Amino acid sequence: MDSQGTLLTDYLKQWNAYSVGLEFCHALFRYLNMNWIKKRLDDSRNKMAMFANTSDIYEVGTLALVVWRDRLFKKIKDRLLRAVLDVVCKDRDGEMSNIGQVTGVVNSYVKLGSINKNKPLELYREDFEDPFMANLREYYGRESSQYITQHGVSQYMKQAQVRLEEEAIRGKKILDPSSLEKLKTECDLALIDKHKEMLQIECEHYLRDEKIEDLNRMYNLLNRLDNGIRPMLDVVENFVAQTGFDAIRAIPAKERTDPKKYVETLLETYNHFNTLIKKAFNNDNAFGGALDKACRRVVNENSIGRENSKSPEFLAKYCNLLLKKGAKNLEEAELEEAINQTIIVFKYVDDKDVFQKFYAKMLARRLIHNTSVSDDAESVMLGGLKQACGFEYTSKLQRMFTDITLSKDITEKFRGYLTDKSIELKVDFTVMVLTAGSWPLQTQTSSFNIPKELEGCLTHFQNYYNSQHQGRKLNWSHHLCKGDLKTNFFKKKYELSVSNYQMAILLLFNDADTLTYDNLVTLTNLKEVDLKANLDSLLESKVLLGTAATQFSVNPNFTSKRLKIKLAAAVQKETKQENEETHQSIDEDRKIYLQAAIVRVMKARKVLTHVNVVQEVLQQARARFQPSVPMIKKCIEYLIEKEYLQRIEGQSDKYQYVA
Repeated sequence: MDSQGTLLTDYLKQWNAYSVGLEFCHALFRYLNMNWIKKRLDDSRNKMAMFANTSDIYEVGTLALVVWRDRLFKKIKDRLLRAVLDVVCKDRDGEMSNIGQVTGVVNSYVKLGSINKNKPLELYREDFEDPFMANLREYYGRESSQYITQHGVSQYMKQAQVRLEEEAIRGKKILDPSSLEKLKTECDLALIDKHKEMLQIECEHYLRDEKIEDLNRMYNLLNRLDNGIRPMLDVVENFVAQTGFDAIRAIPAKERTDPKKYVETLLETYNHFNTLIKKAFNNDNAFGGALDKACRRVVNENSIGRENSKSPEFLAKYCNLLLKKGAKNLEEAELEEAINQTIIVFKYVDDKDVFQKFYAKMLARRLIHNTSVSDDAESVMLGGLKQACGFEYTSKLQRMFTDITLSKDITEKFRGYLTDKSIELKVDFTVMVLTAGSWPLQTQTSSFNIPKELEGCLTHFQNYYNSQHQGRKLNWSHHLCKGDLKTNFFKKKYELSVSNYQMAILLLFNDADTLTYDNLVTLTNLKEVDLKANLDSLLESKVLLGTAATQFSVNPNFTSKRLKIKLAAAVQKETKQENEETHQSIDEDRKIYLQAAIVRVMKARKVLTHVNVVQEVLQQARARFQPSVPMIKKCIEYLIEKEYLQRIEGQSDKYQYVA
C-alpha cells in the first residue's frame, strides 16, 4: 500500500479479507468468549476481579479489531483520510471516482470504533466525520463564493439546490446515519447561510418581476435555516401593502366614490398575491399570515379607506350591489363566489361596527322593498358574517329575516280573517310587522294624512292585530311603504310603482285637475323636505307638470317605453344627510360600548391603573372596532362624573369601581 492511488483499493481488499477471518475466529472461540472471558469482564464490572487490570481482556473478535487498529490503522490513518477525501472531492467535481470504496472504508471506521463499548462512534467522528465536515465547509465555501460572483443569485440558487441534493445522496451512501443531520446543517451553512443576505436582497426584485420559480427556489433554500424566511416575510408584507396602496391611489378621481371599483381593486390585490404565495411559497402559512397583515393595512390605511372609515361603508354598499335585484345580477355560482370574496375583505376590516350599521340599513331596505336577488344568497352572506364574527354580530340581522317570515304568516291569517268576516278590501294589501329594536329604520318625520283609499285597509288590520296580540302597539311607517297604481288617464295603461307619499300626491288628482303647492302641503300634511323629494321625482319622470310657483297637474301626454314604471326607487336612495346621521349613530354606539366595557372590566377587577384599563378595553373592543385612547379616556371621565368609578386619593392614575 505504498501509493495513494492504490491505497483505498488495497486497504479495502485487506480489510474485507481480515473481516472474514475475524468473524470465523470469533465463532470458533465462542465457548471461550461466553465463559472465561465473559466471567473476567463481569468480575471487572462488579469490582470483584482478582487481577488489578482487565482493560486488555477482549472477546476474540474485538481483540482482532484491536490488533488491526494498533498494528495498521493508526499508522496509515492520515494517508487513508487524505485518499478518501480526494475521492469525495473528485466525485463532487464530476470526475470518475469509485465512491463505493469510500463506503467500505468508512464502515471500517465505524467497526473499529465498536471496540469502545461506551463511545462506539468516537473513533469514527474524530478520525473521519470531523475532517470530512471541515473539508466540506472549505470546498463549498470556496465554490459558492466564486459561483455567485460569476453567475448571479438566480443561477446560484439553481446550483445550490443541485449541490444540496447531490450531497444528501452522497451522504446516504458513505456516511453513518448518525452524521446525516450534521451533514445537512453544514451544507446549509456553507451554501445558504453564508449568502442569505444576497438572496434576501433579491426577494423584492423577484416579487416585482413576478419570478415565481426564483421565489420558490429562494423559499426552499432559506426555509432550511432557522428563521431563514423571516426577512422574506417582512419583504412580502411590505411589498403587498405598498402595491395595494398604489392600486387604490391609481383609482381615477371620478371613481373614488364607487364602492364596486374600490372593493374590486382590493380583491384584485388580494387574489393576485394569494395565487403568487400558493405557487412561490408552497402555500406556507407564514406567508399567508404576511399576506393577511398586508391586506389588513391596505384595507384600513389606504388613501380612501382611512377617511371616515370608508372601507367598511364601501364594502357594505358593494354587498348591496351584489344582493339587490338589478339588470346585471350574477349567476348563482358566480354570486356565491363573489359573496365569499367579500367575506375575505370583511375579515380584514377593523371597524366591523361600521360595516354592520350600513349593511343592516341596506338589508332592511332590500327586505322591506322585496329587492333581494334571492333568499339563498342572503343566507350565504349571513353565514359568512356569522362565521367571521360570531352569532352575536348577526343576531339582529337574523331577527330581521324572522320578522319577514312571520309577516307572511300574519298576512295570510289576516286574509282568512277578512274572509271569515265577509270583509272585502278594494286594494291588494300586504303588511310587514317589524320588531322595532331589530330594524335600523329611520323614524317617520312627517305626520301623514293617509289616502282615503287606504284607510279601510289600515283600520281592518289594526282591529285584527289588536284582537290577536294584547298590549302591543302598532306604529305605521308610511315613509317605508310603497304600492302600485294603475293609470286610466294616459294613452296607454301604465302601472306605477310608487312610495306611499307619491301615491298620496297622485291620488289627489282623482278629485282635482290642478293643485297648488300649498294645496299639496295641506292635503298630504307632509313636511316640506319629504313633499319636495317625492314631488321632484314625479316631475322628473314627467308624470306631473308644473312648478311650486304655479300649479301642478297630471301630464296628459306622458309616454314611456315601459308599461311598468318604478318611481319609488328615486326617493329610496340614501341621502348625504342619512349617511352623516349613520356615522353619528356609530359614534354614539361606540361611546356606549366603551362605557359598558370599562364598567365590566372595573367590576371584575375593582381597582386598576389607567394603563391597564385602556389595555383591557382595547382588547375587548378589537373585535368590533379600533377605539382611540382619547375616546376611552373621555368615557372614563364620563363614568367618573356619573359615579360609576372614582380615582383613588393620592393616586391619580388608579381607578376604583363604585358598587
